[in-house]
Amino acid sequence: TELVSIIQKYVSTLEQQNSSDDKQDKNAMADMLQDMGMASALPVSSDNSTIYYETLARQLADFLSPKLEQTSGIMTLTDVYCLYNRARGTNLISPQDLLTAVECMDKISTLNLKLKTFPSGLKVVLQANKYNEEELAKRLQEMCLAAEHQSLTSLDASRLLKMSAMLAQEALLAAERQGYLCRDATLETTRFYSNRFPEFARMKW
Repeated sequence: TELVSIIQKYVSTLEQQNSSDDKQDKNAMADMLQDMGMASALPVSSDNSTIYYETLARQLADFLSPKLEQTSGIMTLTDVYCLYNRARGTNLISPQDLLTAVECMDKISTLNLKLKTFPSGLKVVLQANKYNEEELAKRLQEMCLAAEHQSLTSLDASRLLKMSAMLAQEALLAAERQGYLCRDATLETTRFYSNRFPEFARMKW
């Protein structure tokens, strides 16, 4: 917006000058913008990076919380980036700024959000009080047992859990690692079934 552009030009002018008065003006500007919830309008520098990223983390948390309620408490970092920048319209944030802000969430306990990296390297934002990996694994096991062929593909899980197929695949693999599911991989597709091997092992033949 025009106001953001004016602020950024003013701060850039102050950064080119080194007097103590200018530094005081810059600090006062940072404090004022933080109070107004507009710290993201500041150019990121070593002096204000903590303020910038913590404020961005809080803004992201406010934006994401209602959306995560609809996606089982989990969303990929790529989806977060696209949705948040689309909502901002102007003064977009960079992928690195997003990653740094999300990493700050772990340090702010009141936000109830955190970053998780799956073994595949996929990074996601989790809603700490809603997303529970073991509970999701049990839920997927129940879904498999109730399904028509007593099995699920990643697309089936995606539809039932209301999340992307990529996330659903990671959830299925996590459930497999915990022993709740097993999979049958064919040329056609990969299907996940409730893991009954422990049950079979206890049977007397």
